[in-house]
Amino acid sequence: MKQLAREMHQLIKTNFKNLLIFEVVYRLITGPIYLQLINYGLQFSLKRTGYSYLTLGNAWRFLLNPWTLAMILLVGSVGILFVSIEIGGLLASYSGAAYSLRLKPVTIFLEGVRSVFDEVRKKNIQLAGVIFAEFALINLYFVYRVLTHVKPLDFVMKTMIKEPWGKPVGLGILIAVVLLVIPSVFAVHGCIIEQKSFRDSMNRSLDLLKGRLGKTVFRLTVCQLAVVFVMITAYIFCVIFAGILVVLFVDKKLEFAFLMEVCDRIEWVLLFTSGVAACIIHFAAVTVQYYQYSNRMNHEERWNFNYSSETPYGKRQVAAGLIIMAGASVLCLFDTAYNGNVITKSMVVETEITAHRGSSKTAPENTMAAVVAAVEELADRVEIDVQETADGKVVLCHDNTLKRVAGINKKVSDLTYEEIQKLDVGAWFSNEYAGEKIPSLEEVIEYTKGKIDLNIEIKNLGTRSLLPEKVLELVKEYDMKDQCVITSTNLQYLYRIKDMEPEIKTGYILSAAYGNYYSDDRIDFISIRSSFVVESVIEKCHEAGKTIHAWTVNNRSEMERLKVLGVDNIITDYPLQVREVLYREEVTENLLEYLRVLLKS
Repeated sequence: MKQLAREMHQLIKTNFKNLLIFEVVYRLITGPIYLQLINYGLQFSLKRTGYSYLTLGNAWRFLLNPWTLAMILLVGSVGILFVSIEIGGLLASYSGAAYSLRLKPVTIFLEGVRSVFDEVRKKNIQLAGVIFAEFALINLYFVYRVLTHVKPLDFVMKTMIKEPWGKPVGLGILIAVVLLVIPSVFAVHGCIIEQKSFRDSMNRSLDLLKGRLGKTVFRLTVCQLAVVFVMITAYIFCVIFAGILVVLFVDKKLEFAFLMEVCDRIEWVLLFTSGVAACIIHFAAVTVQYYQYSNRMNHEERWNFNYSSETPYGKRQVAAGLIIMAGASVLCLFDTAYNGNVITKSMVVETEITAHRGSSKTAPENTMAAVVAAVEELADRVEIDVQETADGKVVLCHDNTLKRVAGINKKVSDLTYEEIQKLDVGAWFSNEYAGEKIPSLEEVIEYTKGKIDLNIEIKNLGTRSLLPEKVLELVKEYDMKDQCVITSTNLQYLYRIKDMEPEIKTGYILSAAYGNYYSDDRIDFISIRSSFVVESVIEKCHEAGKTIHAWTVNNRSEMERLKVLGVDNIITDYPLQVREVLYREEVTENLLEYLRVLLKS
């Protein structure tokens, strides 16, 4: 093992800087492109299958639909292409290093592209399956972490595990992957380096493994476990350091939620770095053993490679290709930041948290202060109520009159926007918020864009009101369709919204659940009083492709009950408390408590 480590170090060291640049840049470019491909593939499949959301009730019907299967095949093929180029580049780098050739990052990339074209030309299609299986096995731990943390992948996994056959099938797939990868561990080298056919490469791999199978598997396993160990150790140290900073500088009521968010970001960074390290180390280990074993087989001459600095592509062609790929990546990143990505949105459902009228126990309801507090308290969405002033301005207010929040017994529609702005709607809450004004919907949209999603409840002002159209116009003006849902107790308002803009999500607000209220195609989700949320209601809505938003959940035991039922969204005045209930981790809580005591002593 020591000899292997020394030779791996020498192999990696030769082209380490350029190899690292290639790996990081390549993944940073292809990653956003691939995520957006999944994003648009998921949207396309949902439209074709007629679903607004994925839920446990409709997941299998969606996944087994021909359109979905076609998109999975397309996305999978592109994924294998990206991985094949990366592995081809790695092998080019290591093969060059074996002959003391230093390859530039661009050359490594081009050799990866060339290797893919060569394998397609030789019709080594079976190699794609081996590459996919080997890449999955190398990144097994990291894939597991992704599957349990990222939508829709975690959703699909949870759906499968809930089935009686889920765990046995998962174990069977893992065993099948291992049985495929072990005998073909050197097949990739045979195809790409020796330019053999897939069958000859498999035979070559089996020949090299004769009498060395156990030793080879042990060495490769140790290498991967070492990467995982280093990642976990780094994660622990980073979390402890982050915990110290949180205890020292973050408000106590925000500590838990803030540390969980920070830990999530830390893990993402470490997953990326560890994924890169795992590939570099694994293929270095395989390459070293490939050369070691081959040199001992005297019946065959050592092959020769020539990775010259010249390429079949001109400098302009290479530059143009890289600019196109980088440009596509930047566009995908911009598209994700500007329009959102359904992978991280609520199209694939798990329990989300909505701050009721803003964080209305922290600041006066339906004010900018309450909206800002919802963002600070890490709510997934903020719910606001909108009405119309006498001069047609859309503003935030819940009640029929302003008596409770402003002390005057008048409706919003009785006053102009200028008159509304003179009212104090913060003093009733506390002296701290004296002077707080009623904000316009436009102000709220400007502030929340890119920060938090909105649930805009349109108050029922009668059939002649143009409030639905005005709300939709503002949402479209600020390009917030993917960041907003619109709800109302007035079903006709929602129909009008959907007829004007089918892409926007609408929610029907009910005080009680009776009848076939969940089958309306122009309604995407049901917003219902939490006491009426029972398992049968959730099942029926989920089977119809709708989600359930429960309101207003301020009792801890009710939060726990809804968590067990798997409700899709909890609307609450206490977003921090709901987050603690939903995502409570004793390790995190104990760490914070220990650090508080340690830093105060």
